[in-house]
Amino acid sequence: MNNRMMNRFIDWTSRLRLVLLAGWIAAAGVSALALPSLSVVVSHTEQNFIPRHAESAQALKLLQEIDPTSKSRTSAVIVLSRQEGITADDKVWMTEVTNEISSRQEELNIAGLLDAQTQPELAERFISKDGRAMLAVVYLPGSDFDESTKTALTGIKQLLDGAPDGADVDLTGSAAISQDFQDSSRQGLRRTEIITIGLVLAILLIVFRSPVAPLVPLLTIGISVVVSRGLIAKAADYGLTVTSFTESFLIAVLFGAGTDYCILMIQRYREELAAAGDPVDAMRRTLRGVGPTVFYSASTVFAAFFLIGFAQFGLYKSAAGVAIGLLVTLLAGMTLTPALILLLGRSLLWPMWPRSGAAGARGRSKLWAAAARLASKRPVIVLLTAVLLLTPVTLLYQGNRSFDDISEIDPSLGSVVGYHRVEQAFGAGEVFPLTMAVTSTESMRTPSAFAALEQASSDLALIQGVREVRSATRPLGARLSLGQSGSKPSDSAADANQSEDDKQFVQGLQAIALRAVTFSQGLVGIVPSIRPIMDAIVPYLNEQLKASEDIADLKDLLEQSPSAPPRAESDPIKAGMQRILQFYMSPDGRTTKIDIVMNTNPFATETMDNVDKLTAALRDSLELSVIPEPRVYASGASAKYNELRGISYDDFVRTASLVLAGIAVVLVALLRSIIAPLYVLAALVFNYLITMGLLEFLYVRILGFDGLSWTVSFFIFMVVVALGVDYSIFLMSRYKEESGLGSDVREAMKTAMTTTGGVIVSAAAIMAGTFGALGFSDVDTLVEIGIGTMIGLILYATLFMSLIVPALAFLFGERGFGPLRRR
Repeated sequence: MNNRMMNRFIDWTSRLRLVLLAGWIAAAGVSALALPSLSVVVSHTEQNFIPRHAESAQALKLLQEIDPTSKSRTSAVIVLSRQEGITADDKVWMTEVTNEISSRQEELNIAGLLDAQTQPELAERFISKDGRAMLAVVYLPGSDFDESTKTALTGIKQLLDGAPDGADVDLTGSAAISQDFQDSSRQGLRRTEIITIGLVLAILLIVFRSPVAPLVPLLTIGISVVVSRGLIAKAADYGLTVTSFTESFLIAVLFGAGTDYCILMIQRYREELAAAGDPVDAMRRTLRGVGPTVFYSASTVFAAFFLIGFAQFGLYKSAAGVAIGLLVTLLAGMTLTPALILLLGRSLLWPMWPRSGAAGARGRSKLWAAAARLASKRPVIVLLTAVLLLTPVTLLYQGNRSFDDISEIDPSLGSVVGYHRVEQAFGAGEVFPLTMAVTSTESMRTPSAFAALEQASSDLALIQGVREVRSATRPLGARLSLGQSGSKPSDSAADANQSEDDKQFVQGLQAIALRAVTFSQGLVGIVPSIRPIMDAIVPYLNEQLKASEDIADLKDLLEQSPSAPPRAESDPIKAGMQRILQFYMSPDGRTTKIDIVMNTNPFATETMDNVDKLTAALRDSLELSVIPEPRVYASGASAKYNELRGISYDDFVRTASLVLAGIAVVLVALLRSIIAPLYVLAALVFNYLITMGLLEFLYVRILGFDGLSWTVSFFIFMVVVALGVDYSIFLMSRYKEESGLGSDVREAMKTAMTTTGGVIVSAAAIMAGTFGALGFSDVDTLVEIGIGTMIGLILYATLFMSLIVPALAFLFGERGFGPLRRR
């Protein structure tokens, strides 16, 4: 924008300042009243961040085929516990509650219920071995964060009132924990908003020493936030991913970055007003000087958050909505802020009016002047000292990540308390077991396939870390035997049929053995003798033959129509077995599931490491069986987070590269240089590594955490790099302006440092304060992001901007700004 256009723009802004103010207020009103509420949209949006092609996502689809009539997408767990042991009254009360839930299934909007009453043959699974706890599982049709799920949980909680004296009753499970997480995030966001406004106001009062000047940024950013929230919520209708993180980052970034731009503009206006005397003329000079700076600063932040939208991982993508907020803030900063400044006139800076004349215009910082002298005289020493002292700090960052989302929220919440009670009574993996979905091109409702599934279950049970394996052949974790039901009459026809079934069952086991031999030969090339292998298999075959008297019943049961009633209704064993098949196997027999309960926490690294081992072991076992073309997919919390480890890391590398490239393009356009953007980006990355080293040392070494929350490294990188580069732009833009007036490199940089140093520190304090307010959010991830960002921005604005970046500029000199620089 040339001087003539700038003058026209300022004249137009001066004449229409009341119209601009009224227009922005009207826009905020329309956004608040006519556009959707971002909070409501977030609460109704499914927080499913696994890509559709992910293995765990495919597993969930397959598991739905086992019971096509079930519309369950999540579940909740009712757990009743008593320290002295469950009493008869406790069991009666629990039965009454589950019966009430079942009878009001449609009213409560639940998909089904699983407990000792509905599955008596699995009753042992619902009462802990020590007899101190019992549970029931409620299946819900909506996702974890649906409003219908919240309503259903509220109805269930009302039925849990009035538990027997001395007994503790809690509602936990995936749905309850997710709802509590969302409520905690929402309450933390409201608290963060209040603290952010308070911090910004306090810092502005200190910076300007005026009760009037803070009104400009607070009004500008307040209106921008209201308008942005409505636009982002509307954009969600067109596919924009939004989460509670979107709201948190929107508040922090807009109040931080937007206030920085306002500070830069007001400080420059104060300087120009002292020199020019006329408010309109001072505003012309201000926008000519800092207008491009504000534009390029906002462009880098916009580019960073816009490029986040190209991430595959949904939680990362949810930060892309901040880019919309940046556009709104930039527009408000270039129109509403000048209008407010001109509307207030000289009273803006009351009572600290600037002195007239150029001498009082430039408040130069003595501290930054000293830093400029040091960096200009000894740039090599400054850089070497910084590298030697700070590089060891980067080595503190080992990349330790925690995936335990339950530890993110208040441990006193009912869902968390209930989870730990289930964990203590039933084992760490009972609430979130690992589930394997197994598919085949043919039905597995055959004795030979059953034999293969039993063999596979047995193989899995031997793997270290596995507490129990449950499948169609061992629903209680042990191999199923129908012979325990008692003796049965025998005749010659039955004996003949049983003999044929024995052969079929044994043939299935022999097929496992023969394929195992073939597989071994393929591995070692030449096998001198298969006798040792057969010697190992024969004892197992003999053991299976002891149960051969039950094969006729098993074969008869497997061949029944899944929807047909039991042929022998008087036989509870057969009726129970049919229900087990319905629970573990699809009607066409081509899909089945195997539940694996681990000894370790489902979110622990060792548990996630075991997922691939278990999946590979199951695939190997089934591929050597008679089941044709078996496929195995892992699901469950451990499987999901195991995949997210790889997905999030790959997304981090790809998205961070895009963000750095986008920022580099903006810097090249601003500085007309290639070398200067490179060393600015190098300084930003170096600062990020130092920040992560300090943060991990604080949380892991000092506070004893297992690691930083798994998304923290990504979001801190985005914020520290995207917002930290603003301070480089503030400095380099002023340097470019001063060098354009004829100053050499050293004098231009010294002037830029002494005139913008205070602005940079103030801006960093504002930004660090807004993100530091996340420390009061009660969600560990946001707390860590807030503290990490605060460390990174303050470190960059002080140490890097006062010494390291200027030393690099002095070291490269004029060469750092060629060959694209305009003379």
